[in-house]
Amino acid sequence: MNITLKTLTPLWTGGVDQTSDRLHETGLIGSLRWWYEVIVRGLGGDVCDPTSDNLEHRCQFDAKAYEKTKNVEDGLIGVCPVCRLFGCTSWKRRFELQASATRSEPFWLATNDKQGGFNHWWLSKIYKSGNSHVAFGELMLIFRWMRGYESQHEIMKALLSLVSQLGAIGAKPQYGFGIVHNESSISAIEGLAIVRQNIIEPGPKKALSGAYPSLRDYWLLQCIVPEQDANSQFAALNVVGDLQTFRKYQSLLLPVSFDIRYKLPGSNEMGLRQSYRLKHGKMPTRRVFGTLKGSERDKRASTVFVSHLYKKNEAETGYHLRVWGFTNSDTAREIEASLKSMFSHIKVDRKIIGTELLDGREVSV
Repeated sequence: MNITLKTLTPLWTGGVDQTSDRLHETGLIGSLRWWYEVIVRGLGGDVCDPTSDNLEHRCQFDAKAYEKTKNVEDGLIGVCPVCRLFGCTSWKRRFELQASATRSEPFWLATNDKQGGFNHWWLSKIYKSGNSHVAFGELMLIFRWMRGYESQHEIMKALLSLVSQLGAIGAKPQYGFGIVHNESSISAIEGLAIVRQNIIEPGPKKALSGAYPSLRDYWLLQCIVPEQDANSQFAALNVVGDLQTFRKYQSLLLPVSFDIRYKLPGSNEMGLRQSYRLKHGKMPTRRVFGTLKGSERDKRASTVFVSHLYKKNEAETGYHLRVWGFTNSDTAREIEASLKSMFSHIKVDRKIIGTELLDGREVSV
């Protein structure tokens, strides 16, 4: 099964030292698994926690049960729908993935902040090495399925279609990476129907406690930012990384996700995080936008993700901006209001609420 995606913002897949030295299939697979977990949870399916220290919360193929009957389904009785496809202890992933990109470009981001300012300093931490490269252009994915599981390519096609419409693929989506266009996309409702009909529940269920991302808590704001707004807010950008690459793609891409998500230096308008903190305080803001401060228990990933400003082609006169999250709908409305304050002529082109999508109502504007 071959699928080609067009990257609209650079793709980061990570490496052993968290730099992006090349295209890593493991980074793509991990991202696809994460999204499949989100979707299956939203559809009411039971999903394990493959990172849990509690063995009861993780899946494992029951080799003893299989040996008794030689029936694979007996071995899979306690395996969740996600692990059936992506693998678990004693059960290999059902596919192999080979990925390649038409271009590998030197790492680049940009900020309004001057050198020494917080935004510039933080982005420089991501840019750890002059050897960092990101994939751009066309992304070619070749899936090879284990014998007897070729029909599951329909699930993967549906998953890739959903990810291309709802979020991003690869690592560091909170920094604007991984927005792709899928020419062969089906509607989100059709994609969910394919996943739903392939869910096989484990027995017994995992009964996990804690908060896990689910499509039921999902929302999306797909926006158009006119060039006049983008040029007004980002008139004097400072580049972190490769200046030549920034100039090469400047007409198509302004890699300013961090400024929008965190704060806008030199502007009267605050970024999304700063605006939220002003209203709700420090701790609620950390719960929504994430934090690396405190103990390991206190650290948490962001539940809000912001793309760069990007165009699909040179003919477009405005930039696209994708903002999505896994919070309550009130937070989505607050973020929409903050975006309208930040960009005076912004248009919300498409709005999706996860519960509406699951009920068969795909778009609400």
